[in-house]
Amino acid sequence: MKLTRLKTNLNGTFGKIQLPSGKVLSTLELQWKDNQRQISCIPAATYQCDIVNSPKFGRVYQVKDVPNRSHILIHAGNWTKDTSGCILVGMSNNDSQLFESRKALTLLMNELDEQSFKLEIVENYDR
Repeated sequence: MKLTRLKTNLNGTFGKIQLPSGKVLSTLELQWKDNQRQISCIPAATYQCDIVNSPKFGRVYQVKDVPNRSHILIHAGNWTKDTSGCILVGMSNNDSQLFESRKALTLLMNELDEQSFKLEIVENYDR
């Protein structure tokens, strides 16, 4: 699967992730701050994603082998205050937040059926 980062502003880094079915979800991450733990998005690269049991978020995907980082999850949330470096998913977004995040996470989880996958993160920012 591919996550394309499209825009970054003071409210975070916004993008789109395309599911195998072709459905597209919105994403929200923190701004890039040199991959610092809990305050930065992760580097653009390709990562293995596997299902985990998170004490806080339940069964979600973990993004594995992120350099100098751990516990990077794909989970529900609407604003950057809902993440400490993880990837949030929503059905849509505006310039400050995601909408229908729980619905988007359910869609992602149901479609992937807990199967592991590779996530390619690329940047395609509007200049």
